[in-house]
Amino acid sequence: MAAADASAGSGALPNWVMLERFIFRRDDPQSFREDKRTSATGETSVGAHFRISFILAEPPTPSRLYLSWPGGPKHEMMCHLAAAHRNLVLLRLDSFVDPSYPSPFGEMAHDYFIYYVAADPRSQAQSTPALRRLPGCTVHNAYFGRPIPRPFEPWGVGLLCCGEEFAVAYMSVSRRDPEAEALEVELWVLRSTVRDDSTDGGEKWEAKYLPLQGQDVEHINLLDFTTSEVVPFKNSLCWVDYRMGILYCEDVCGDSPKAVFVGFPPGYSSYHPSVRPELYRPELYRGLCVTEGGRTLAFLDVVRRDGIDIGPMVPAGFTIISMALTETQSANSFVVKADDLWATHSTKDLPHEVMMLPLLSMDDINVAHFVLYDWADLSGKFKISLVTIDLSTKRVVGSVVPYINEEDLSTDDADLVKAKPNFFMPFLPAEFPKFLNLQRTRKNPA
Repeated sequence: MAAADASAGSGALPNWVMLERFIFRRDDPQSFREDKRTSATGETSVGAHFRISFILAEPPTPSRLYLSWPGGPKHEMMCHLAAAHRNLVLLRLDSFVDPSYPSPFGEMAHDYFIYYVAADPRSQAQSTPALRRLPGCTVHNAYFGRPIPRPFEPWGVGLLCCGEEFAVAYMSVSRRDPEAEALEVELWVLRSTVRDDSTDGGEKWEAKYLPLQGQDVEHINLLDFTTSEVVPFKNSLCWVDYRMGILYCEDVCGDSPKAVFVGFPPGYSSYHPSVRPELYRPELYRGLCVTEGGRTLAFLDVVRRDGIDIGPMVPAGFTIISMALTETQSANSFVVKADDLWATHSTKDLPHEVMMLPLLSMDDINVAHFVLYDWADLSGKFKISLVTIDLSTKRVVGSVVPYINEEDLSTDDADLVKAKPNFFMPFLPAEFPKFLNLQRTRKNPA
């Protein structure tokens, strides 16, 4: 199984990484993997201490987050890797407010933490990663007669870094007045600065109601908008529903945010699956990506010619579509067909199986990474690997990287193997390692 090795701190870190959304909970010190360059400690609102460490690797090998939380609840899915932007990462740990009442109806505390690396290499301030807990988002509950936590779907929360300031935001489409025709966006946003620690109440979440703009708004039932992921781009957060389009929220860090919905590009409908579309899960095959150092927003799609959800792609095949959504000098669009790849690569170089979870390099718009899901084993066992393709040359870059094998149930990664068939979430691209490299350069000048 591909994984980065913990290091004492030698060598340069990757410029950017593909974070595995699955968090490796390891409360036993013997099984907790640590890279001291990326480690940080924190404390939840109920007083439980924890430690995290990122184990980083060059893409397409996924990077991992290890968590030691001995005092935390033992239930699954109580910790989430929510978002990342520039030198920041957003985590969420869920705890029972009353540990003696951990039933499904027990009140939960949703603690968000900012993991940050100093962005200015000349700064003499915090030069190692640190965690700080953000104020919780609460709403008044008439039944209890007091504020209670306002829950958010973890994959629907966005993080936007604006220099020393940042914003954490959650969006939903609503109609407050049932009699009104116009839709609006309900935006919950917390604005702060990286070095400010105001969990005592100095910072507050704000609810903003924004008119929903865009030429496609009248033609699509946006009340059915379901967020697949949130992508930060320049001064905007982009909530994506891979069936409908993108809801851009501009100026999230400012006082006058604006919400604009944009359907997928004209002509894109020609790439939609035509066979059994009700079985198609577009979030497995589509990705909204920021590339070229943050200058370009691009859309990447693996179009299954059979139009079904998941299963072998042979003999029907697929077409990879890459479109730049912003105008830059180097922006390009690509079309790569399965036949192009299969004609020039052996099965060993490029397994003829399911290609999914596409992600463009954050540096190079020509380079795309994919998960390969091997369905060849009729016994029901699965293998997952990763591959990198240069879209401009239609060639595989490097070799196929092993990732998950069902036979790994006897290894320390058994929890990942058990979870993965039901946990196909896109990797989270993050560039905080670049800032760690800047800090190390400042400490050790040539």
